[in-house]
Amino acid sequence: MKQTFKLLKTLSLIVLLTCISCSNDDNSSPANIISLQDLEVAMDENPTNSQLIGNVVATQTVGGATLTYTIDSQIPVGALAINSSTGELTVADAMLFDYETNSSITAIISVNGATNNSAITVNLNNINEIGDFNYGGVVFWIDPADNTKGLVCAVTDQSSSIRWHNTTQPTITGTTSESIQTGSNNTDLIIASLGNSYAAGVARAYNGGGFNDWFLPSVDELYEMGNNKDAINTTAADNSGTDLIAAPANTSNGYWSSSQQTANGSVYLVNLLSVSKNGGFATNFASVRAIRAF
Repeated sequence: MKQTFKLLKTLSLIVLLTCISCSNDDNSSPANIISLQDLEVAMDENPTNSQLIGNVVATQTVGGATLTYTIDSQIPVGALAINSSTGELTVADAMLFDYETNSSITAIISVNGATNNSAITVNLNNINEIGDFNYGGVVFWIDPADNTKGLVCAVTDQSSSIRWHNTTQPTITGTTSESIQTGSNNTDLIIASLGNSYAAGVARAYNGGGFNDWFLPSVDELYEMGNNKDAINTTAADNSGTDLIAAPANTSNGYWSSSQQTANGSVYLVNLLSVSKNGGFATNFASVRAIRAF
């Protein structure tokens, strides 16, 4: 009988110790704490739909929980999409990734069971585009080899009636070019030989945007202005400017170029309506719209 009592007492003690041990194990098991990291990225404007932006990162102290990612809010609405299982953030509407409209895009992301939300900031890099108002004027040409370089035109004409020179076919030292990116050198040649009282001088004297390196455009530079005149006119109007003249070029209108038709010869005017050139005597009167490079 005593042996039976000792056996029961021993078994009771074992059960009690086991229960205490299990209780201690339960109390020492850590809770699975889920937290989210904020995400801030920079990317070029004008991406493509579904382009990857980044991943929202969630950390778990224990791990194993199934996470569901949700966009609680975003500005502008509809710009972003998120993979609910992976937290992968992508472009939902590329049209909203326009620097001139939204220089940054923000959102709040949540995860089931997380102790906090993730603040998302997407800062857009401004990429030069035709029609942008920048660098003192309206962007009308972008270097295809380097989109950080290009040409802008003034938002207004510097003259609507000025001679190229007071000689019908003036002589300048050097040969002017019709090509794009040659207007500045042409202007230097003209002023060095003929002075700054006429079309080239008026263009060079312009200081729009605080810049003093404006010049009379070459034929091909005027062609680019003509090809993009609608964008130029829209942006000019938004910035207290005026439309480009679209009348056919003749002896009394059109835009002076800095390109001579031949050495010691007539000078090209450009019709921005048909985007075509026409030779004219330097003593005729025409318009000037200065441009500069950036």
